[in-house]
Amino acid sequence: MKTLKAIFLALLLSMFSSCDDGNIITTTFNFDEDTDLSLCMQDETNVLYFIDQETNEAISFRFSEEFDGTFEGIEEDVFEITININNNNRVTYRRLNGSISGDDYYCQEIPPSTPGVLEEFVSTTGGTATLQIRVSEQDDNDDVPAELEEVLDEDGNLLDTDGDGIPDYLDTDDDNDNVLTRSEELLAVDENGAVIPGDYVDTDGDGIPNYLDEDDDGDGVLTINEDLNACVDPENPALNPNNDLNADGLANYLNPEATGSVVRDIRKSNTISRSFFTQVVFNDVTFENVNNSESLTFTSFIMGRYSISNVSQIIPFNDTVISEEEVGNFCQ
Repeated sequence: MKTLKAIFLALLLSMFSSCDDGNIITTTFNFDEDTDLSLCMQDETNVLYFIDQETNEAISFRFSEEFDGTFEGIEEDVFEITININNNNRVTYRRLNGSISGDDYYCQEIPPSTPGVLEEFVSTTGGTATLQIRVSEQDDNDDVPAELEEVLDEDGNLLDTDGDGIPDYLDTDDDNDNVLTRSEELLAVDENGAVIPGDYVDTDGDGIPNYLDEDDDGDGVLTINEDLNACVDPENPALNPNNDLNADGLANYLNPEATGSVVRDIRKSNTISRSFFTQVVFNDVTFENVNNSESLTFTSFIMGRYSISNVSQIIPFNDTVISEEEVGNFCQ
């Protein structure tokens, strides 16, 4: 990987040999897209930065727009934020005379006075930065293999068994019965107690495994409505048919003899774990040397990527499903 120092020196040498009157040289700078950027907040301003500890070079991007490296909802490709480069949103390259810690240098209210700056280029007004945010990993943690869930239905759309707007591979409750899929998708066992691979429990024998069946015991009462004690604590509704048990410890929703019903028009929130990465791309940005009239223009270059892992997020339902967040205390 070429360092910033090597590239800037090459460009400056070209400037000195062919353009010593201070005119702008237009070139393309392809920075390493795998460079790991860090993020902090300084004076209520976001700072994305990278420090090369071997060469004592640093590049930073300060900007005022809201950013945490994530986005909400379901996004199949990329979520972009475009930021105009100006006096408030600027890129700075520095070559230093000693090593630095990024947190100490960029994230303190008063930056350290050492090390000193040997060379500095600062962006001028003009050009843009694009923050391209993508999902790198996401998991609904329901223990159903991806090859069974991340598939297309007969209409060519991602499979969404319960029609709540959340595809099965991101849905923690694939049949919307308030029994989480990971609590339902128990693998079936044979008469000797051995697990049958790929064969999931189907209590009522209707050919639909419990984790996809809205009426698990086939008694004509939807599983979600067999949650009789959801409002024992009105300020903290249980929303859990699993804890409505008979004397033998069998849940009502798995007992065809138990047909008590209370209508429950509210679903548990759909919370999953996601990881993101943001590619930072600059377009048509000009740098000026703070000590002389030298200037450099880059048509495009990639500063690097910022990654954030294991973010807990609520994926919203469509308008046909009411979630506990939207309704509040539905027991009152």
